[in-house]
Amino acid sequence: MKKRIIIITIIAIFLIVTAVNLFGRDRTNAQIVRITEAEMGDIQSWLSTNALIQSSDVKNYFGTSGLKVIKVHVEVGDAVKKGDVILEYDLSDLETAVKQAEIQYDNALLNLADLISQKEQIEEDMADLEAEILRLNGSTDPQDLTTLQTLIQKRDAMQTISDEKIKLMNNSVTLAKIGLDSARSRLDEVKDGLIADMDGKITALNAEEGAPLGMAQPAVVIQNLDSLKGVIQLGKYDTSKIQVGQKAVLEYSNHVYEGVVSFISPAASTDLTAMNTYLKAEIDIKNPDALLRVNFDVDADILVGEVKNVLKIPVECIKYDKSYNTSVFVVEDGKANLIPVSLGLQSESEVEVLEGLKPGDRVVLNPPMNLTDGSSVMVEGEEQ
Repeated sequence: MKKRIIIITIIAIFLIVTAVNLFGRDRTNAQIVRITEAEMGDIQSWLSTNALIQSSDVKNYFGTSGLKVIKVHVEVGDAVKKGDVILEYDLSDLETAVKQAEIQYDNALLNLADLISQKEQIEEDMADLEAEILRLNGSTDPQDLTTLQTLIQKRDAMQTISDEKIKLMNNSVTLAKIGLDSARSRLDEVKDGLIADMDGKITALNAEEGAPLGMAQPAVVIQNLDSLKGVIQLGKYDTSKIQVGQKAVLEYSNHVYEGVVSFISPAASTDLTAMNTYLKAEIDIKNPDALLRVNFDVDADILVGEVKNVLKIPVECIKYDKSYNTSVFVVEDGKANLIPVSLGLQSESEVEVLEGLKPGDRVVLNPPMNLTDGSSVMVEGEEQ
């Protein structure tokens, strides 16, 4: 009996040592992993880029090229209202041109009237000669016959003024009138000076008193600084994500501004300097302030997608194979099981899981390269 007890005791000790050894070996071979739980929540996907601040309402005033400026009423930074005079021109040359055109028109009218008068006088004289010739015709008086011959010769020598000559003179009058109207129109267009047709601020001024205006650059630029927009350039891989009406957030110097995508160019542009092609888009800024200046470069984020109350996990849980199929490791009973997943909207940090997981699943973060399906694992912080 005592011998049997000793044998049973030895067997029990052997089994215990074996179990301990096996357990210790499993824990020694197990990889330590960090996990997170799949949970329900909201995801927002943002496109981050840079925006150049511009005015939504800009007007370049070139004025009348070649005219000398006699007075400039504004300086850069001045606020102007619609109807304000920006500058005045020296009108002496235009006024002289109008006077010359008036004289030419008057002369054309006088020449036409004189030609018409000549034509009427000639036709009247010819009518009188015809009447006198008709009276003397048939007379036998030698004196009358001599007079008749003289009158016939005089009639045949007379030439009336043709309708073509009258038409030519009428054309001259018409041309003179066109020249006069044009000269008056040029004077009328500039006699009040260069006038602002919008409210805003002077942001550029290229006019000097005593100098003529050039053609290469605007005489003055007026911008409405209360209405600002952010202009962005989209690469070909981002254009499909952007739509008019999307929410945007702009940030400059710790100030945040709300915006909305208001315009997307229908055609791409090419920057020959940088040798790249881009699509221009604009963001209307809802709450601009004095800190935000035209031509500033600011950070811009556009909300390109949003889902609510969906199953989500961190993006660093996702594993890709050579065919870009997606899967995750789920820890269960000390094992890491590789589970295929179908994904939806992704942000910088989280991704929507459409299929493959359920809330509460323990998913491995940043799975090691050598972690395989069914590997033994120990969760960091749960080794004990």
